[in-house]
Amino acid sequence: MKRHIALVCILLSAMVLLMSGCSIFDKDYGTSEVVSSKSSKRANIKIPEIKSEDEVMPTFFDISLYDEENYADIYLGKDYSYKVTYSGNSIEVPSSYKEMIKRGFKFLETNDVKPDSKIMSGKSARVSFEDSYGKQIIAVFHNESNSIETLTSCPIVKFCINENFLYNAESVYGQFWVNGVSNESAITDVIECLGEPSHFYAVNENDYYLDYFLNKDDKRSKIRIYINVANDCVTGVEFSLY
Repeated sequence: MKRHIALVCILLSAMVLLMSGCSIFDKDYGTSEVVSSKSSKRANIKIPEIKSEDEVMPTFFDISLYDEENYADIYLGKDYSYKVTYSGNSIEVPSSYKEMIKRGFKFLETNDVKPDSKIMSGKSARVSFEDSYGKQIIAVFHNESNSIETLTSCPIVKFCINENFLYNAESVYGQFWVNGVSNESAITDVIECLGEPSHFYAVNENDYYLDYFLNKDDKRSKIRIYINVANDCVTGVEFSLY
């Protein structure tokens, strides 16, 4: 009888230990994996109540960080700086007419815009420059003063490369490199170099652009990367500072 009671006690003790072991395992399951996946960049991001419904971008980054209009509190940061080369020339932002001429670019006049054209206060003018290889880049002059100024006295605050020449042999645009993003970049390369965008927008089924803002107080795009998801490529680049 005593042996029978002792055997029952041993079995009950084993069952208690087994059940307590399962309880501890269930409590911690997957916790370490979730914690380790959080990056410091996302630490202060507030997850929106209404999240993005885009079905394409989840292939490239976490859209749970974005609201219904595809905005997220992700920024380049106030200390962000540009490293840009175009067709073998380094490009600075902001820049100037004199600086572009010094770097070997030629101003392309039109009937509407010439070097001595007037720009109203707070207004901008888009012009094209061409290098010695015949490769063009669009520059945006902006009048930041309170009076009318000539174009050459206004700073260049933005550059646009509207096409990736790798997909059009007759393109007027050349080789670019913008903080690691180049003509040969895939979409994952863009995310690796610049991080997740502050905003993304679907132009159509296959064409998107990714916007990168400097901080939450300035929602003007500092870098805009145009991409084609069908071909997994960069189709154009804009970068600005003003």
